[in-house]
Parts: sequence; C-alpha cells; structure tokens
Amino acid sequence: MRSSPLVILKAVATAIAQAGGQPDIILCSDMLDVASWYGLAARDPRFCDWIGQVPVITYFHENQWAYPTSPAARPDHHYGYTNLLTAIASDECWFNSEFNRRSFFDRSADFVRRMPDGHSDHDLQSVEAASRVIAPGFVPPPLSPRTRAADSPIRIGWVGRFEHDKRPDRFLALLEQLAAQPLKFQLILLGQRGRGGEGLDQIQARFPTCILHDGYAVSRAEYERHLMQMDVVVSTADHEFFGIAICEAIWSGAIPVTPNRLSYVEYVPDELRYESIDQAAQIITHLSSQRSRGNGSLDHWMESCRKRIANYQISNVTRQIDQALTRVVG
Repeated sequence: MRSSPLVILKAVATAIAQAGGQPDIILCSDMLDVASWYGLAARDPRFCDWIGQVPVITYFHENQWAYPTSPAARPDHHYGYTNLLTAIASDECWFNSEFNRRSFFDRSADFVRRMPDGHSDHDLQSVEAASRVIAPGFVPPPLSPRTRAADSPIRIGWVGRFEHDKRPDRFLALLEQLAAQPLKFQLILLGQRGRGGEGLDQIQARFPTCILHDGYAVSRAEYERHLMQMDVVVSTADHEFFGIAICEAIWSGAIPVTPNRLSYVEYVPDELRYESIDQAAQIITHLSSQRSRGNGSLDHWMESCRKRIANYQISNVTRQIDQALTRVVG
C-alpha cells in the first residue's frame, strides 16, 4: 500500500502510451493509495492534462479497518486512514459485500470522531452515498452426481488459509468436539499454508487417519475434484469480506457451516450459522444424522444454498460491472 502509487503510476503510463490515448475511467483496488497517486499524477506531464477529468472507481475487496491484526503486531491506523483518503479521492466506491461496506463506514466514522480536529472535513455521508455493493463473482465448478454411501463418514472440508485470521485453532477445537461425541468424519484440507501453517500441525497429529487430502491443490481440476468430495465446508474465520472459496464449495454441493457474522450472513442460511464452537458441532452432527438417513435428506440444503449464491456467478457479475461502468462514464 505504501509503494503502490509509484508502481502503478509507471504501469498506467506505459499502458496509456501503448493504447494511444487517455482512459475513459480508472478502476482500481483499495490496495492503491489513490490520494497519493493523484498527487503524483497531477505533476507528471503524461497525466496532468486529463487526470482530473477521468472518473475514478475504487473496488474494496477488503478494508484495513476491519482486517484482523496479527497476534505479534500492533494496529497501524495509517492503513485504515489511507483507505479512507482513497475513498474520499474516488468518484465511487464499490464493495464486495455489505459487511465490508458497513464495517468500512462505521469504523471510518469512529476513527474520525476520535481525531483531535478536522472532523467536518471528512464528508463521509457523500462518500457513502456514492458507494454500492458488487460481488467479486466466482467461477462455478462443474456439477456431477454424488454417489457416496449414506453410512460413510461425513466429509468435512476446509478451504481457507492456515493463518491466524482464519482461526484454524477454532477448527481444531471443533474437530475435538466432534471426535468426543463420537462422530465418524473425514477431512479434506485445502487452502494455502501460511509461514507457520498455524494449527495445521496439531490437526495432522490429532487426526492422521481422518485426513483424505491435505495440501494446496496444484490445478483447478484437482481443486474442483476435492470440492466435490465435501459434504460440509467449515469456516471458523475472524475475517471474511466475501468468501469466494466458500461459494465454490457450496456450488459443488458442500453445505456451509459458518460463523453468524462477517459476509456469511448475506448468503449462508440462518440455520447453518453458529454463535459458538458447541453450536457448530451440533449443526454438523445434525447434518450427519440427516445424511445417514439417505433418500436425499440433504438435497434441500444443497439447492437452497446454491440459490443464495446464484447471482454471484462470474457471468452475472461481469454484466453488472459492465453496466455500472457504462453508467459512470455516461
């Protein structure tokens, strides 16, 4: 975020020179410090003739106010305030979820209230009025029939990073709860590994015979094959601004079990969201008992969850973005 204005300035200048004309619109990520980028561009002869005339849209796929701080670090409000200045410098701000949008404006307002001065200089109402939610979209995996026996162990999937903000320690606690019941289950562990692979070593040591797959998928086809094996996909995250991987798992037929907060409240049914690890274990146990009855006992959940994310398919989102860009350009 600190170096992006310089890096992007050079990249945009090169692209514009190759295209042979100024852009109609600038669409950028919230990882760009737009205010600083504007300042640099305004003094650059390649930009200064037109930079103030082209509308800027910033897409917030996350926001630094609501991003969890590493346990070993202290909060750096510079990043959140950089996001705020970026929003003020943009003509419109698009967010990937209502949770992301709401948390950004709520926490921005809270920070401005605690500033020693300049409160009235931050026109958050105008910025919020020019904001909207547009999902990032997901590529729907191909569907195929599920033929597993109803009395086989329930397959629990993990598609998050093994890092502190996804709370794999809570996932381990959930598995311990399920094992104590006892409940027969198998594990499919996808997702990128962090530097320390937080929580993964303990899961591997505690449940070695339950693990069907453990590793980052090397190809899209392999990834989709593993998604199709999941009966349930679990999140224990402290941070989820949208959840593309969860949507991909849902589309493949996995039933989501997620916290009752973050972006999940926008597309996961109430009955599948939990307030505590105990409640998460109860939901999975109930789903397992339904599954063991056979006769498509879980089909209604699969279809209900798919319907909730149908509009997030990339083909629908692409049309929505095209329409929104055309509206801004006029």
